[in-house]
Amino acid sequence: MTIRSGSRGDEVKSFQEFLIGMGFLPEGEADGVAGPRTAGAIKSYQAASGLGQDGVAGRNTLKAARDDGWAYDDGPSQPQIDAANELGIPVDVIQTIEAVESGGKPRALRFEAHVFLRTRPDLREQIPFTPGPRGYSVTRSESDKDAFERAFTLDPKAATESTSFGLYQVLGGHLIKLYGSPESGVDHFYASPTEVSYKLLVSWFKASSRALKAAREKDWKRLARYYNGPGQVEHYGAALEREYAKVTS
Repeated sequence: MTIRSGSRGDEVKSFQEFLIGMGFLPEGEADGVAGPRTAGAIKSYQAASGLGQDGVAGRNTLKAARDDGWAYDDGPSQPQIDAANELGIPVDVIQTIEAVESGGKPRALRFEAHVFLRTRPDLREQIPFTPGPRGYSVTRSESDKDAFERAFTLDPKAATESTSFGLYQVLGGHLIKLYGSPESGVDHFYASPTEVSYKLLVSWFKASSRALKAAREKDWKRLARYYNGPGQVEHYGAALEREYAKVTS
């Protein structure tokens, strides 16, 4: 399969959705028709991936995209299958969590300023934080990659532990556990977000036997409690249940 200007079809639409998720194509551009904007987005993705920039998604570009989490079919990917087998969790549960947490975006990252400031209240003047309705910030500039990196310069460990990483939005304490230091963990995540995402998921579940049991039993409310906290049981549990229905349909 090759996607170039003029290509049409479901494969094109799926790849456009991937480019949107990666931030190379504007929202609403996934129409299944590859035009100049899609070609430009492919060039930008190729540049970010260290590939030749011809605007044509051929073998090397599509391989890089698969490494970054893109999959055209709706079936489980091999890393999802491997993680499910290692944990003894149904693979459709793995797919469900991924869809709810990141929408399949391996580079997803969310910095939680309120968590950081619990550890470092002395840095309140340097870390912007506007509480939202649920107590955490809903201001993008306070929770995006730039916000994380600003906090990282002040306290790498606290910043990493206050940030959710990757496909499954696992808190960075597991990143430090896996790689020994915040610096090493973040470097590994930036270099291989998909691979590290699965390692983080496995690490998190292995640290919570109750969550494993809830996932195996597809008890969405209990899983929501362990995964996102007691304040998110109804909202997050319902989201998992809805997404599971889509995955299994």
